Amino acid sequence: MATPGFALGGLRRLRLGATARDRVADVLRDEIIAGRLPSGARIDLDETSVELGTSRTPVREACLALQHEGLVRVAPRSGVTVIGLTRRDVEDNFALMAMLSGTAAAWAARRIAPEGMAEVRRLAGEVRVAAETGGDVGTPNFLFHRAINRASDSRRLLALLRQTGLIIPSTFFDLVPEQIGCALREHDDIVDALGARNAARARRVAEEHLIGAGDLLVARMFGAHPPTEGHATEGRGADRPDLGG
Repeated sequence: MATPGFALGGLRRLRLGATARDRVADVLRDEIIAGRLPSGARIDLDETSVELGTSRTPVREACLALQHEGLVRVAPRSGVTVIGLTRRDVEDNFALMAMLSGTAAAWAARRIAPEGMAEVRRLAGEVRVAAETGGDVGTPNFLFHRAINRASDSRRLLALLRQTGLIIPSTFFDLVPEQIGCALREHDDIVDALGARNAARARRVAEEHLIGAGDLLVARMFGAHPPTEGHATEGRGADRPDLGG
């Protein structure tokens, strides 16, 4: 790979059962989102295949998939060049994901079964234990949100959530460790809303949870900037993008 700083840490969090193409795409996507593969960097297919311990074909197919996502440009002569993400890309993606997650939480509040509610409570507890013991917060956090999303009982909604979730780096809590404390409090609020079957409150707290996380990630990736219309800049209580569609 023709850029310094490439790390294979993402390999430890690869999706089980994924194809070779998807595994490579997961690693490259994470490197791009985290900024370790910056805009303009070149991805050498041969070097990358050696570094990832795979053949050239999955790397080429992964780059074509990332081109479809708008993260790289593949050209016959110049090869693969990283496009990356802009501040607006990340802000918009989190605003969209907040709308979808809020809808999932609202539908889950109406549709979740008792055993599903018990699973959500258990996973919220696992996130807290991991945070308090210095363990892996990312995995139980992912499972917590996945359980809520699945409780929405909507295949179409799940497909949209998977797509928008692609640009959340697997190292999210390493990049923004200050989000952990916010996540614990907000998870409790989401669980309470689901348990009370309060769809409106579940939607609101889930949306605020995602937008707040996005604000922190954007600030870490691009730095703070003066307030602009339609985007939050001041903590959890600041004005948020219009999530009403």
